[in-house]
Amino acid sequence: MRRESDTPPFAVTQTVHRALGPLVVLEVGALKVRLTPREAHTLALALFAVRDGRSAETELFMSPIASDGIFVAPVGSDGIAVETSAGPVALDWQAVGELGAQLSPAAVPG
Repeated sequence: MRRESDTPPFAVTQTVHRALGPLVVLEVGALKVRLTPREAHTLALALFAVRDGRSAETELFMSPIASDGIFVAPVGSDGIAVETSAGPVALDWQAVGELGAQLSPAAVPG
């Protein structure tokens, strides 16, 4: 179990693409994907749905329009495992919620 003082194994930042406009940049281990705000929101909704048991999906997948990388994360009983070129990065349910909230605060369940 992670402690509050632990640094999450991901980073979410913002950038601007000259044609697509504002983008959300997600880095997990060796994976870096650029998401449109709508894609980030959709991924956040999926993360909360599997975390909260509202979705029986066994894998999350997204091929963002502004990125060469893809987001693939099998869902397990303790969280998700984001696939990267350096191997999977495990996120427990707490980290999944933190990631969802950073990707899209509007997606946080009320």
